[in-house]
Amino acid sequence: MPHAVQIQTLSHIYNKKTQALDNISLEIPRGETVGLIGPDGVGKSTLLSIIAGVRKIQTGSVCVLGGDMTNKHDRQDLSHRIAYMPQGLGKNLYPTLTVQENIDFHARLFGLSSTERKARIQRLLDATNLAPFPDRAAGKLSGGMKQKLSLCCALVHNPDLLILDEPTTGVDPLSRRQFWQLVHDLQQEQSGMTVIVATAYIDEAEQFQHLLAMDAGHLLANEPTQAVMQRLGTATLEDAYIKLLPQDKQDNAADLVLPPFAPEANAPLAMEAHDLTKKFGNFTSVDHVSFEIQKGEIFGFLGSNGCGKSTTMKMLTGLLEPTSGTAKLLGEPIDAGSIETKKRVGYMSQAFSLYEELTVRQNLELHAKLYQIADGKTAISQALRDFDLSAVEHTKPASLPLGIRQRLQLAAACLHSPEVLILD
Repeated sequence: MPHAVQIQTLSHIYNKKTQALDNISLEIPRGETVGLIGPDGVGKSTLLSIIAGVRKIQTGSVCVLGGDMTNKHDRQDLSHRIAYMPQGLGKNLYPTLTVQENIDFHARLFGLSSTERKARIQRLLDATNLAPFPDRAAGKLSGGMKQKLSLCCALVHNPDLLILDEPTTGVDPLSRRQFWQLVHDLQQEQSGMTVIVATAYIDEAEQFQHLLAMDAGHLLANEPTQAVMQRLGTATLEDAYIKLLPQDKQDNAADLVLPPFAPEANAPLAMEAHDLTKKFGNFTSVDHVSFEIQKGEIFGFLGSNGCGKSTTMKMLTGLLEPTSGTAKLLGEPIDAGSIETKKRVGYMSQAFSLYEELTVRQNLELHAKLYQIADGKTAISQALRDFDLSAVEHTKPASLPLGIRQRLQLAAACLHSPEVLILD
């Protein structure tokens, strides 16, 4: 079987010091779905972007669909046969354009005729269940819907190679399942299409035919997924991946155990909501929701994308005024204009609230000033250690992997030692 991708001795270094890829050699069969796994910062996104032709090759050779990716003309010729969906919700979308306008724009970029565009757009809208929302702005979609639209834009020109970089991170389980069913159906429809997926969910990679496992810029495995598990004698791919790691990293892979929750006697509730309702015009986002959260409790909001979780959280933090109903923080009504209220709550939003032009340390310094932390310097130093950010403190967030950016956002939300932490 011919190969979709062939790589020999590929290495890549950032800023002359960070080894993202170290002497990678691999072959990917055509027509298969390949899972790429490994923690943040091991080189997955770098590898995918090089295969997609959007990042320059430093050393080594990369052959994709028979073309030499070091050759400018080959890269241009292959651009019509490759689809690349970068990391992050809706990164290839234009938020002010509608669902239909986004797909149409990408179709025009690839030179599809009016007749081809119309048929292909309708097919993709039907397949993704986005047909009822052609006129909705992309920026107004839920996370799961954004990823479905991103996939539509990537697939509009019928590519031979589809490259997906953590496409379901931040997407609810139901939407994740629908997303992969859609990819499977479209792959069956277009015989021979190869799919390469970097995923943070190892249970997803377990379903793929072929596995690439990485750590610290090195390739740990490149073989059929089931063969990896059989060779290592494990019941799950997660256990197999841990066995592939160096011994010192295996020793640090202990399971997380949360102690059972025991509420404090006579302690006030951390948060409470009574008949909380939020309407946007004629649309009801949250409808008479009531609940109580004990101090010290880990309280989970579960539900599909777009069901009102984020809206509820914003009302609990005072970022949104409820249409009706009440919300309380530690027994007191939530006052959005009070700095004392803000000091008692840490909030990590679904959309990244980092300042991309500031470094990691500068982002934390800004939060320290906003929350009027008395000894901000000490708090920042502690946060850099606790959240393992010291090595990237002078780096800007845009150049960091998704998981490390999330860690920075969490560090900022915890910097002022809030009594209640809300994570969206």
